[in-house]
Amino acid sequence: MNRLAQRSLTITLASLAALPLAAQSADLGGSTPYVAPKSPAAATKPDSTAKKPDGTAKSDTTPKPEFKPSWNFSAWVFGAYNYITDSSTKKGNNGQAYSKFTVDRAYLTFKGQVAPDWGFRVTTDVVTLGANSGYTGLTIRLKYAWMQWDYLHAAEAMDWSAFARIGLITTVAIDNEERFWPRWIQKTPLEYWNIQPASADFGAATQVSLPSKWGNAYFVLDNGGGYGTAVDADRYKDAALRLSLTPLGKGTGLFKTLELNGWYQAGESQNSFTTPGFTTKAGLENNAYGIFLGNTDPRFQFGLEYAERMTQTVSTVDSVTKIDNTAKLTDAFVVVRPFMFNDSKGTPLGIILRYDQYQGNTLVSTKNDLFIFTVFYDVAKSSSLGLSYQGQTQSSPSSALADKTMWQLNYQITF
Repeated sequence: MNRLAQRSLTITLASLAALPLAAQSADLGGSTPYVAPKSPAAATKPDSTAKKPDGTAKSDTTPKPEFKPSWNFSAWVFGAYNYITDSSTKKGNNGQAYSKFTVDRAYLTFKGQVAPDWGFRVTTDVVTLGANSGYTGLTIRLKYAWMQWDYLHAAEAMDWSAFARIGLITTVAIDNEERFWPRWIQKTPLEYWNIQPASADFGAATQVSLPSKWGNAYFVLDNGGGYGTAVDADRYKDAALRLSLTPLGKGTGLFKTLELNGWYQAGESQNSFTTPGFTTKAGLENNAYGIFLGNTDPRFQFGLEYAERMTQTVSTVDSVTKIDNTAKLTDAFVVVRPFMFNDSKGTPLGIILRYDQYQGNTLVSTKNDLFIFTVFYDVAKSSSLGLSYQGQTQSSPSSALADKTMWQLNYQITF
């Protein structure tokens, strides 16, 4: 074959080989250069940086680690040495003052997660059963025992979040108020004067945290008798709502933790009389409400409060007529650590002042006052020693609450 024929054959073969490439180029838009497809391995490999058709990034397909249940333990123990010097105590003790050592509370708390969004808390308490129980020492009882479902998560710190609980749970106001008042010194005013019977009860509740650190709303439905009554024959339940607002929550100053609380509890309680013509027993009103303003900054804690409890009793004359009764409470307290204002690591020495005025029945003019003064030293965070004076007085002898004067050496320890 001559050179001209060889050259013509070579050009013809090259043209035939280029036809498939030209066809593929036409399928991609004619002028778009052809790009070879990825290998099967490259095509199936996850790409966390790839984007969806709408331009948003795809989620990472990396498997998440397997959930493992967890739990932790903490404790809070407090008590006092009490030296009681009021006249009524001396009268019952051959004219002598009375003294005793006490362990007021021993909270042993177990918290944990059993599944994603599902947790629990179990807290023990101590109580004296009383002189007629056959055992007058301290015994363990349950304070809290609940399951919790975190059903709304905040995608960011400023978003909504919420949880629900069922079991032996916190009531509407007392437990929240203990964040402001040092419980190791004395009960909160609400519990001390029985505006609310207890800080825990059997029931169900939900709390919704407001966005932008504006506070939270807490709703609870419980038996109404407190956690000291497990066998509750009362068919009525109490419903309560608390709204807590923190208007300065996004700030950084002394009053960042300033909180305004308003709460209302509505319910009825069982009674012992029978409505004429019926075999069922009518309920008795058992409502309460309160307004509280407080601050939790350790340098300057305080609380201002007004609360009422409206209940009904049955007339002893005809066993039918209902008698309305309203109890009123006004109280204020302050906790100051003066050496920590300019230095957060300053000497943790502080003072506590509290004053309560309680009127058990607005139909009777008698009022009771409580004054507390304490000097304390924090040996560690939430572990303290204090020297207290507590004086309870009445405005007239007709009050059912006797005078009480007591000196205390208080202590608390947490771990």
